[in-house]
Amino acid sequence: MLRAMDAELTNDDHLRALAALEAVVQNNDGALAVLAGGACERPLAALLAAYGKHTLERILLAAFGVEATMTREETGQRVTQLNGDPMARIVFLLTDSLHHQAVLAGGDLVTAKRIGGSILHAIHAFTDAEDEDALTLLRALRNEVLQAD
Repeated sequence: MLRAMDAELTNDDHLRALAALEAVVQNNDGALAVLAGGACERPLAALLAAYGKHTLERILLAAFGVEATMTREETGQRVTQLNGDPMARIVFLLTDSLHHQAVLAGGDLVTAKRIGGSILHAIHAFTDAEDEDALTLLRALRNEVLQAD
């Protein structure tokens, strides 16, 4: 079920997650190792799961026509439709599953890479973006974050 968006992702988190997804697309394990971060950073698997949840919820909101300019009543109607949609429910199950997998993974980069691949496949399911298209999309999302700073 759609809940309030996670406010736990900073702009730096977004950029790190996007860089990790680019590394997954390019099958660059060295870059993933660098992006794994240190002891004071969130494990990469957990970051990717949180970023995937955030991004897939944004895609669902757009797919169901939920916009910031809508009235509270219109938004409520669209969110009710979204929450009742079987495909949306599958997305919610996927993001919950990725979160649980990330908790178990800790700092394991192989699992982080698989989580990243799952996120990219889910994005592909909505956008039909191939690897090169996925890189273009990831760059656009990165530019959006950089402009927000």
